[in-house]
Amino acid sequence: MPLRDELPPRTGPWATRFDSEEALVRADDALRAAALRGHDLAPVLSFEEVYGPDMLVRAAQATAIGIDPEQPYTADGEINYVRGDFFTEALAYGVYRPADGVGPNGPADGEQLWNTTLYPYPGGAVDPTTVPLAELGLDVPGVDRRFVHFCAAVLGVEAVDDLGELQANFAGAWPDYRETIRAGLLHVVQHRPITVEQWYALTYVAFPDQQELTQYLAQVYAFLFDGFPAMPVAPN
Repeated sequence: MPLRDELPPRTGPWATRFDSEEALVRADDALRAAALRGHDLAPVLSFEEVYGPDMLVRAAQATAIGIDPEQPYTADGEINYVRGDFFTEALAYGVYRPADGVGPNGPADGEQLWNTTLYPYPGGAVDPTTVPLAELGLDVPGVDRRFVHFCAAVLGVEAVDDLGELQANFAGAWPDYRETIRAGLLHVVQHRPITVEQWYALTYVAFPDQQELTQYLAQVYAFLFDGFPAMPVAPN
């Protein structure tokens, strides 16, 4: 049984879906190509990159429903649901892992990438595709945009409980990808550049304080790079 099935359900600010099989396939094709092109197991693309410049076309590809954070209840006491914006800043997230038997140079084609999850999300306070690395304290040698994607997607609210699926085959990731994730995790553990507020804006996973976030990220490092057997579980 996957560990996810043993954990309490985790809820992000949005319940999302692709609105058709075609929309899902187009997103997977684009994300899988981006993963191979950029050596990135957690590619994040704007809806414009996936579906083109027409806002009406983009808006028809996915749906998001959430509770209005500004006014969670109506005047009648009913829950005030709102729809997410897929016209402008919507993103498609992909979380992949190397297939069994992939060699030390990493996946060479789409068949060597297994999909863990794929989901659409409205844009938030921090866009992992454009936020300056310096804003997150990540403009350091060895760390690049792929580490931001890793945090936002692999450790984000929709996929963080699937981290256990990555460990067994992480050695089959591209060497340069493994190194940027290693450098990024060491940096955030040793120097603590990302505040818990920034982490939530990036991942929608809330930590009570900096110490607990740092301890969690140290456990992620140990899980992926040191063979620590127990998957770290983020707060819910």
